[in-house]
Amino acid sequence: MGKYIREIIQNFSLSLLIFLFPHLVLASESKTAPNLQKIITEKIAQMSLEEKVGQLFIIGFPQKEIGPDLEKFLSEYKPGSFLLFKRNITSGEQIRDLNNQLYRKSYLYTKLPPLIAIDQEGGTVSRLPIKPAPPNALAIGQTQSPLLAEEMGYQTGLFLREVGFNMNLAPVLDVSDPLTGSFIGVRSFGANPKIVGEIGVAYSKGLLKARVIPTAKHFPGTGNLKADPHHSVVMNKSSLETLQSRDLKPFEAYNSLGENIAVMLSHLIYPALDKSNEPASFSKEISTVLLREKMKFAGLVVTDDLQMQGSKQLLRPEAAALKALQAGADVVMLTWSFEDQAKAFDFVKAAVKNNELPETDLNKKLSRILTVKAFANLYRRNPHQPSLLAGPVMTSKSYAKVEENILDQNLKTNLIAREQQTKERTPSSISKVCVLSPSSTFNSSFKKTAKKETKVLLLSAKSTSEEITAWINKENCPASVIAVTGPKTATTVKALSEDLRGTLIVVNLGSPRLFNEGKGYRKVLQLYFNHKDSGKKVAQHLDEILNANTSHYVLR
Repeated sequence: MGKYIREIIQNFSLSLLIFLFPHLVLASESKTAPNLQKIITEKIAQMSLEEKVGQLFIIGFPQKEIGPDLEKFLSEYKPGSFLLFKRNITSGEQIRDLNNQLYRKSYLYTKLPPLIAIDQEGGTVSRLPIKPAPPNALAIGQTQSPLLAEEMGYQTGLFLREVGFNMNLAPVLDVSDPLTGSFIGVRSFGANPKIVGEIGVAYSKGLLKARVIPTAKHFPGTGNLKADPHHSVVMNKSSLETLQSRDLKPFEAYNSLGENIAVMLSHLIYPALDKSNEPASFSKEISTVLLREKMKFAGLVVTDDLQMQGSKQLLRPEAAALKALQAGADVVMLTWSFEDQAKAFDFVKAAVKNNELPETDLNKKLSRILTVKAFANLYRRNPHQPSLLAGPVMTSKSYAKVEENILDQNLKTNLIAREQQTKERTPSSISKVCVLSPSSTFNSSFKKTAKKETKVLLLSAKSTSEEITAWINKENCPASVIAVTGPKTATTVKALSEDLRGTLIVVNLGSPRLFNEGKGYRKVLQLYFNHKDSGKKVAQHLDEILNANTSHYVLR
């Protein structure tokens, strides 16, 4: 990694080192950094119109390396930021090399370092090959521990920095009940605005500690909507009172982190906030009046992808880009098609020339962008710290420990009844338990840890409710633990008889949609986190689970 950092620095010209790097230190160590703003103002005055417009865009591309087509686009349009997806990644080393190329080419054509972003939320929205797999936001939220959230944010930031990212499109600050079937699902920290705010702010502090820009989304909040703006135009009909008391609360807490942060705008329509029914991305009432003026947000305002259907069905990408910038966005996102991106660059440049987007507004946006870049660009890595790359994957002992602690605290805080936490652990009168799961890891880790006689059945895609019933009856187990990892197992469990369901402890390791019912079962544990030690942790707390009075555990 030390060699990698040296290569990046060597690829920047001496002028950048003299011009920016000393002030990056000032920006980080001083809250005011008086010299930084002067330098940024001077830099903006030296920039051409093409260079200025390029800084307003964060683009995606299909390549895994910089070939002739991509380089030609970079040289002509000079984009200031990049967003990478799974399609760009094959291994940790490959993505590190690609980001190194992006740094070099970006400085060559823009004379500025880029922001290189990624969606690394955890759970299913994880782009980097991190082992073990990162927990989703809901699993972190259920710990109710800001300390664990901050440490997970920091460990995530270290992984991102290791391979050259300096911006994360996380955390998700949408307040969403996991049992409603919302499209956000386990990407939310939970349904309690106060907890979502505390956990989201803590996670963001961890990212900032690693010099990674957090990007809170999706402002002003998606709530429990089932419709997904990736696929259609969606309206959030929540009242002003609901939005103020629920959805905006986590973003109000997040704003306290200062200017080196970002917020991503939703594509949803909010009639209670903007009577013109403009989506948040294009609404001056939302992105300027509400976010900038009333809530005093000082960081970057970024749109979600303008090529999503929630935007594209309303406006062509180039018109959407201009409208979002006019409404208050600092950076607009286009992740597909060099042709669409080129049209948008040219459209915005023409708008600046004819004063549809005044250059004074453009320069204010650039000031915020360069302020964030000054903070994010400086690498501070201990050269004695071991590399986080292990062949094609990324891992570390510190990260693995935090992940295990999150699972453990998840169980302790929310899956064990409150009254049980204040008592000494009391052995249950049940001495034998059956364990069923399509995951051999869950079964084996449970059996190795359990202090009770344990019978194990590995389920397959062909397992039926009749076969499960016959096996449990044959083993004569008074209680059974069955782990749900996918829709097939969930359907099979729901088909069991009422009498048998009353003896089952169902552990949902997947989406809330898999198993959101609790009535009729002995217990339903909503872990939402298929960790390698899930079976072990459930076994460790089995007596509390069996003795607890509450039947359905989830952070509401």
